[in-house]
Amino acid sequence: MNYINKLASFAVLVTALSGCDFNEDFCIRNGELVAWCDFSGIKEPLPIPAQRHMIAFPLGHTDIPSGTETTFTQDTLRWSIPQGEYRFLFYTGNYKVSDIQNYHEACLTVQTDTVEGGAYIPGIQDFCCSAMFSEHLEYQNTKRVEVSPSAFVQRLNIQINVSGNTVPLSSLKGTLSGISTGRYLVSRERTGNASLTTIFARKQDFNRWRTSLYVFGFSPVAENILTVKVEMDEEDSAFNEEQTVDLTPYVRGFEGEELSLELNLHVGKELTIDQPVVIPDWEDIPETEL
Repeated sequence: MNYINKLASFAVLVTALSGCDFNEDFCIRNGELVAWCDFSGIKEPLPIPAQRHMIAFPLGHTDIPSGTETTFTQDTLRWSIPQGEYRFLFYTGNYKVSDIQNYHEACLTVQTDTVEGGAYIPGIQDFCCSAMFSEHLEYQNTKRVEVSPSAFVQRLNIQINVSGNTVPLSSLKGTLSGISTGRYLVSRERTGNASLTTIFARKQDFNRWRTSLYVFGFSPVAENILTVKVEMDEEDSAFNEEQTVDLTPYVRGFEGEELSLELNLHVGKELTIDQPVVIPDWEDIPETEL
């Protein structure tokens, strides 16, 4: 009876080993990637978006497909992954990735809607940062990597100084055309073209209206026209109006992280623009203060 049990145990052992063809080189051998984020180089004040993503691109044969992505919400990622050479792409925020199987073609994109034949970005883009690095993972070893991301979106600040008949002024709404809808993670080239809407906010007792936009960039082939819709109180709604100004000379070719523009609006007359300025005491105004 014992002899039979021993034979059965040996058969089970042989079956288990046959999965590796009696050669450990054919078995899955995982290493561990421990990566933590250093956001000290990010000028944007916290909080950085909670969603962090890591995309793995094997350089040789492994048991995971190219473009395998994992998401984590803490600064440190622990990822058990087959040994081998990898390229990694890191990014933050809730964005869609197109062509995720191709390291050079992976592109972050925003959702767009079509309204009256034109493309519009319906939601507010979040701040986003990214990084890329290469590492070799070894069996049963831990590879510790410090991820130092850089800003992947640009911030456009717009301040409108309003004069004229401001007493019945209820709100300012803006639409800016020529916004890029995607950006490649590796080359950082921009793609796509759509318009983006925004609401300007005002502090009480001040006729300075402000908005801040995060964008992947500005289309190099489309004009960047800002349309400002001036809305009055309901009893004065007959005096609602729209004014436009061309921002193309100021934003086209801009490669920095942040740009502030100051405009002057005389209600009932015109909307003009001053030279781009960096407003040193820029302060975000929550929409609740409208």
